[in-house]
Amino acid sequence: MGNQLGFYISSDDEDAFDTSDSELGLNVINFAVNAMDMELRSPCYHSNDLPVIRNKPNLEKFQNTDIYKEIRASSGLVSTNAVESWNLVRALQQRENGLAAPRNSSFSDNQKRYISNMYIPNKKSQRLMSLDSKVFVTKFNRTGSKLLTACQDGFVRIYDGAKGTYHLLNRIRARDVEWSIIDADFSPNGQHFAYSTWSRSFFIMPVNGNEDDCQWIDVNGLPNHRLAIFSLRYSPTGDKLIGGSNNAMIIVTDIRTRNTQILRTHRMPGTDVNCVSFLHDKDPNVIVAGCDDGLIKVYDLRTSFRSRELSKSVASFIGHFDGVTYIDSRNDGYHVLSNSKDQSIKIWDMRQPGNLRNRSRARQQQLDLAMWDYRWNRVPREFYNPHKALEGDSSIMTYRGHRVTKTLLRAKFSPLEQTGQRYIYTGCATGRIIIYDVLTGKIKEAIEGHRNVIRDLDWHPDRAEIVSGSWDTHVHLNNFSRSNANRLAKPDKRPLRRSRRLANRNLSPD
Repeated sequence: MGNQLGFYISSDDEDAFDTSDSELGLNVINFAVNAMDMELRSPCYHSNDLPVIRNKPNLEKFQNTDIYKEIRASSGLVSTNAVESWNLVRALQQRENGLAAPRNSSFSDNQKRYISNMYIPNKKSQRLMSLDSKVFVTKFNRTGSKLLTACQDGFVRIYDGAKGTYHLLNRIRARDVEWSIIDADFSPNGQHFAYSTWSRSFFIMPVNGNEDDCQWIDVNGLPNHRLAIFSLRYSPTGDKLIGGSNNAMIIVTDIRTRNTQILRTHRMPGTDVNCVSFLHDKDPNVIVAGCDDGLIKVYDLRTSFRSRELSKSVASFIGHFDGVTYIDSRNDGYHVLSNSKDQSIKIWDMRQPGNLRNRSRARQQQLDLAMWDYRWNRVPREFYNPHKALEGDSSIMTYRGHRVTKTLLRAKFSPLEQTGQRYIYTGCATGRIIIYDVLTGKIKEAIEGHRNVIRDLDWHPDRAEIVSGSWDTHVHLNNFSRSNANRLAKPDKRPLRRSRRLANRNLSPD
C-alpha cells in the first residue's frame, strides 16, 4: 500500500518496519515513524485547512447517466423546481388530507427520503468513547443493531446500536495482532465477524464470544515472506471471505472447507491490493479490487483462477493518478465508488471499462506525480487541481475537497433506504467528516471534532447518525443540529497565490 520509491517500503498501515523480512532479496530500511508524533513535533507538517479546489465539479457526463437520474428520483427531486416549490407545512397538510402521494394516504418512500435529507448529520453531538490507541475500524452490521470498533490496542469492542445508547456489549482480545487490527467485517447474519491483521490468516469470532472462540484460516502455498491483509469482506452468502493483500494478491477463502485460492492482479508482486468489495450484496461471484497503482479490476470468481501467473479480470478501470484506498458498491450491480491517494473520489459504471491501450501513457502521467509517500509527505498540488484527466479515464464523476494522507481512508455511499444514496461521506486527514452531494459534486457538510485523521466511519442504516473513529483514539457520534443547519461557509474572496506567504501579506497591518 505504500508508494514504491525505488527501495522497498512496506505497505500503508505500518508505522514500524522490521529488518527480519528479507526474503525478497531487497534491502529493507529499518526505521519507525509515528504519524501522530511527527504531527506534534512539526505543527506546520499538515495544514488543518481543507484543500483549495479551483475547478467546479464537471457534471456534463454525469447528468446523462442512469445513476444520476435514479438518485434524483429516489431522493424525491422529481422536478427541477422541487426545492423552491416544496414546503414542509403544506406537505403535512396534504398528507392529513390524503393528498401527499397518488394512491397513498401517507408520504411515498421518495418523499420520506426528501424530508430525511433535510436533516443529515452536520455536527459532532458527543464523544461515545475514548480508547487506548488509534481506531482503525468503525462499522455497523446490516441492521444497525451492533457497532464494531477495532483499534491498535488489539481489542474488538461490540456496542449496542439498536436504540442509539451505544453501551458496551462485549470486549474481545484479538489474536496475532502484531501491529494492529487492519480491517473487520460482520457476517451477513450478524452473528460473527472476521478481522485481519499484519499476518497470513483470516480470524473469525462470534459476536457474543471470547478469545477462546476464535477460529483462524491460514493462507497456505505462498512464499515465506511477510503477508498482510489490508481489506476483507464476507461474501453475501456468508460462506467465503475475500481479502486484498500485498504482493498483488486477492485471497479467497472457503470458511467451511478452509481452502484458499489466490487471484494475482499483476504479473510482478510489487503492487498491493488495498481494498476489495463484492459488486452486489446478493451476488457472491463478482468482486472489485482497488490496487496501489490506481487500477480498479473486476473478477468473476467462477472463471478467474485458471492462470497461476496472472488472473484474468473481467474488466479494468483507469482514472486515478495514485493508489486506490477504498471501494464501496452501490449494490445495484453496476456502480461503485473509489477513494484514492490522488485526493479524489470517483464513481464508476462497470459497463464502461477503461481501454488498457492507454495504460502506458497513463502510467507516465502517474509517475510524474506519484513520487511521494502519502503517509508523511505533503500532498502534491497537482492532485487537488490536475491540469487534465488521466489518459483513458473512464469514471463518470469525480469529487475533490478532502485530504487523503497517513492511512487508507474509507468513503461510502449514504444509506439507500434513508437518503436514496444522495450523499457520499468520507473521513479526512484534517479530522473532519466530509459529506458530498452526489448530484452537485459539492461539499454539503464538513463536520469538525476530531484532532487527527478519520480512518473509518459508518452511517447508521436507519437513523441520521454517523459514527466516526479516528487516530486521535476517540469515537464520535455525529448527527443533525438545528443550530448548524443554516450556517453558510464564507468563501475566501482573496485571489489565489502561489505562495501562502504572499497570500497572507494582505492580512498584516500597514
